[in-house]
Amino acid sequence: MTPLYATLIVAGLFAAADEKKDDRNARQTAEAYVAASLAGKVEDAAKLAEEGKSPSRKKAVDTVKEVVGGNTLKLTSVHASEKQGEALAVSEPVKLKKATPDGQDKGRLLFTLTRKGDKWLVKDIDVRSEDQTKERVKAFQQKNADAKEIPGKSEE
Repeated sequence: MTPLYATLIVAGLFAAADEKKDDRNARQTAEAYVAASLAGKVEDAAKLAEEGKSPSRKKAVDTVKEVVGGNTLKLTSVHASEKQGEALAVSEPVKLKKATPDGQDKGRLLFTLTRKGDKWLVKDIDVRSEDQTKERVKAFQQKNADAKEIPGKSEE
């Protein structure tokens, strides 16, 4: 076997591994996105986001890190509709480094996810007040009657 041929085989194996089925659920995808963002791993975070959407860009990844300010961010709830291919992940409350125009200095991060093929991807990220978060979760559940909450490992 020639070295070039061997290199092509190895490259082909890596390409096939990259294309393998992603079996992460919506919670695992959102958690991986948060972890990559907080670690400053823009490329890793971008792979977990819908291509061309804001969360796939460096600015959004940097903003998550800036808004959170800490080393961790826990997701308190994740609701997913397999039927609609939509999910909503809600973070624990965070103290914002900079108050919003309406004076809010606390909020929650809301991650909207979409299912593309066999992968969940982060589609949008918003910061909302406690009341806005409750309204958004309620609206999501009404729109997606089949949505189920995906518990975290410590909640199972």
